[in-house]
Amino acid sequence: MKKLYALLVILIIAYVGINVAADNLHLNDSNANDAAKGNGANAVNASLPSLDSFNKTQINDTTVSYTDPSYNITIYLNKLDNGKTISDIVNGLNQAGYTSNQTITENGETAYFLYKEGPDSYSADIFFNKNKQNYMLTGNNISYENSDYFISHCKSIINSMGSGNSTTSGFSRW
Repeated sequence: MKKLYALLVILIIAYVGINVAADNLHLNDSNANDAAKGNGANAVNASLPSLDSFNKTQINDTTVSYTDPSYNITIYLNKLDNGKTISDIVNGLNQAGYTSNQTITENGETAYFLYKEGPDSYSADIFFNKNKQNYMLTGNNISYENSDYFISHCKSIINSMGSGNSTTSGFSRW
């Protein structure tokens, strides 16, 4: 039993070390991370509004994280390269890595929701273009109980990034 605890501690230390080395970016979705490494993407707007209950942190030139420790949710906002349209970026992804997808209109903007669903939680990559800039929102290990909370805050991020129409599709994950 002591060997299992020692192995668990070693794995946790390795995971934390790898995350720190990668600027705390999520590492379980290399497909989405590759899309975020666009050429010519400038720093994410540091003046993005704060979300209730979330701590906002500028991680690097192209990524901001929003963390809510009470729900154990972190949302990453990545600024993508504008060399392709957002639909071309989404269509260029390996769709086999996702279990479901949905396209919605949020505040006049088309957003592509791609999911990797598991038995107790899911991960989501949300691609959209706002003010002529491509973005990706990412959340990992979102429990199904917290899904509406996660989705509503992702919509708040999209809506807070500037002007658009006030129409929404009324999307609800479940």
